Amino acid sequence: MKRFAVLLLAASACGGATPSAAPASAPASAAPATPAKAPGDAKIGDRTTCPVSGEPFVVTETSPHAEYAGKTYYFCCPHCAEKFKAEPAKFTGASGT
Repeated sequence: MKRFAVLLLAASACGGATPSAAPASAPASAAPATPAKAPGDAKIGDRTTCPVSGEPFVVTETSPHAEYAGKTYYFCCPHCAEKFKAEPAKFTGASGT
């Protein structure tokens, strides 16, 4: 039963919208959101999508990340970062550079 709870927690930690995924201080009358940066081009504070799950999020100082082919890729959760690190070319379309 404990193993199931851990798997359930890991599965729910990724791929779901969370209140912290968007800036909490944005007023309802704020200007339209800026376009999302491509994975590998995003910096802290940018909107992007997770290259593993495709989930949109805002990059923070604590976002999981990995370096690959001279770029920094940010992820929505640690689980996605681990999947990326195991097979980065699968998620970047690169041919193993």
